[in-house]
Amino acid sequence: MITVGVIANPAAGKDIRRLVAAGRVVSNQEKANTLRRVFAGLVATGVDRVLVMPDLSRLAAPAMEDVASDIEACYLDMPRVDHQDGSTLAARMMASEGAGCIVTLGGDGTNRVVAKGAGDVPIVPISTGTNNVFPQMVEGTLAGIAAGSVAAGLDGLDAAITRCKRLDVLVDDEPADMALIDAAVSSEMFVGARAVWDMDTVGDVFLTRAEPASIGISAVGAQLRPVSIDEPIGLWLRLGRGDSPTARSVKAPIGPGMVPEVSVAEWAVLRPGERRLIDRRPGTLALDGEREVTLLPGMKVEVVLNLEGPRVVDVAHVLRLLAPKNTAVE
Repeated sequence: MITVGVIANPAAGKDIRRLVAAGRVVSNQEKANTLRRVFAGLVATGVDRVLVMPDLSRLAAPAMEDVASDIEACYLDMPRVDHQDGSTLAARMMASEGAGCIVTLGGDGTNRVVAKGAGDVPIVPISTGTNNVFPQMVEGTLAGIAAGSVAAGLDGLDAAITRCKRLDVLVDDEPADMALIDAAVSSEMFVGARAVWDMDTVGDVFLTRAEPASIGISAVGAQLRPVSIDEPIGLWLRLGRGDSPTARSVKAPIGPGMVPEVSVAEWAVLRPGERRLIDRRPGTLALDGEREVTLLPGMKVEVVLNLEGPRVVDVAHVLRLLAPKNTAVE
């Protein structure tokens, strides 16, 4: 049975960066419409079953009604919750139910918590969040076709699936959390509204990727040393003024409509397995743009680059592989 999971975050694209920056608002209606297109793509590729994370906004309900006579679409047997642990649980349940692919609607933060539960199940991430380095700006129908084709195990599509990197957070030498794109040490003492937008509060920054065409904290690294999705390194930056040989000042789009000048005291390439100790106390550690870990006295907190992150599907690459091969015209 060809099975695909769908996890849509109702809260994505609605955080405080709509007030402090020019972040776009992605309404629940738009997310529901995107899901209708995703489901149409899944039906077109012969998917037998769609497992949906239940949410309080019922984002997938219209899409499930559209395909009721064509496909088995059902909610997971779990509480309707709108907090991040629900997305992790849903991904874990989808993996155990044999999902061949998981479609997500959200930003870097949404995909971070999905990746924690997805294991080796490939993810098709559709961008509906604020900082969107991990998810793609892709039309829902095409995402559905790609996800259905990958779940069906069609020959040759492994070439369109990339094993991403991740940043593991260790507390007292034990795994505590992870990030897909960036981990940033903030002087803010409380999690609060979670989102990070004031670079004056940021100290150390750890990156798995630093791509010039991205937005968010990782954009600072892209101005120093671009790092692609499949390059087996990361970056470490210490923000602030300094006199090291690598110190410099750069302008970077750290948020929608925000391109400040950021001082970098020093920076270096981060190697796989290399542990970096966080020495700021008190403060918080932001993972993929959102403060998650409170840094307390007596805690030993380290960040390490891990090459064994989630598997992500390149939708455009899948569609190219599915297209007819070039043939000579007679």
